[in-house]
Amino acid sequence: MRFPTVISRRFPGQPSASGTEETTTRVRKFRLGATFFPLSRRRAAISSTILVALTVLGNIPASAGKVISTIPVGPNPVGVAIAPDGSKAYVANQGSDTVSVLDVASRTVTSAIRFGDAPTSVAFTPDGSKAYVTNQLSGTVSVVDVASGGVASTIRVGDGAYDVAFTPDGSKAYVTNNRSYTVSVINAASGTVTSTIPLRTIPMNVAFTPDGSKAYVTGGGVEVIDVASGTVTSSVMAGENPFGIAFTPDGSKAFVTNYGSSGTHTVSVIGVASGTVTATIPVGSGPMNVAIARDGATAYVTNYFSNTVSVIDVVSGTVASTISVGEGPVGVALTPNGSAAYVTNNVSSVVSVITVESAPAG
Repeated sequence: MRFPTVISRRFPGQPSASGTEETTTRVRKFRLGATFFPLSRRRAAISSTILVALTVLGNIPASAGKVISTIPVGPNPVGVAIAPDGSKAYVANQGSDTVSVLDVASRTVTSAIRFGDAPTSVAFTPDGSKAYVTNQLSGTVSVVDVASGGVASTIRVGDGAYDVAFTPDGSKAYVTNNRSYTVSVINAASGTVTSTIPLRTIPMNVAFTPDGSKAYVTGGGVEVIDVASGTVTSSVMAGENPFGIAFTPDGSKAFVTNYGSSGTHTVSVIGVASGTVTATIPVGSGPMNVAIARDGATAYVTNYFSNTVSVIDVVSGTVASTISVGEGPVGVALTPNGSAAYVTNNVSSVVSVITVESAPAG
């Protein structure tokens, strides 16, 4: 199975929330290999939507959330990450080759950093001193010095650099390269690529188990990499077109979004010990990404075509609530103190800030 990768240079129109045909002459252009083609407005074309890195960043109870702020950012935001101290959020804007720097306290954009070609995913080092940004069309990673806000270095990786994630100890970064079917392993101390791991299918997103022993990569399926040896040891067949992935804090489960292409839009729950799908949860249309609260109680899924976020009760495996956000939600990150979720909306070019209020007792 092949997945298109995104080139979000211009997005004057958008698909409908239902995924059905719209009357419009405006198109979005996506990239599959070296071929550019317009996105169909039909539900079957959900397979041409954008993806982003997924991380476990917060601690938010299952509850009724609401949008408390809408922040304009650059054109076509995709990835979002929040600094470990909770002070800043970085948003990758593919349409302007920039990253918007948001002050979390005031919920305002304080600056914009210019990068390479089509920045897509953002990840902070565990100590918060640096941020790595993948540049999809230039096959590079920009290393940002967070204190100065400047680009400290640029690392050449594979073709179609898409997602980036750090090992829990911060010693390595894995970058998925979806045009060269590889993962680049970066030594964070030296800022150099130390190895390249070949994959069987096109890689999209990557996440590490909490103990750092394994990396799961989504794409045609879910490929499992042994971090010590740097080799693929197994694979798991999730749902239709798996993309987003996040682990529960205890490492027992992985939640994988399946954006589907035939009317099925689900999240697969993988038992890490068994390496099998143990549950399937229906969500909104075109599920893109997922973040899991630090207490492991709740998972948040962005639904691109529904313009919503599904809030999943992890224990029961059911959707506890649904929150309406902007147009084309893609990325989601939770603040470290568990007070808010930041959601990028690719079509409306804004970030929705969701606050979570505990449900009343009884």
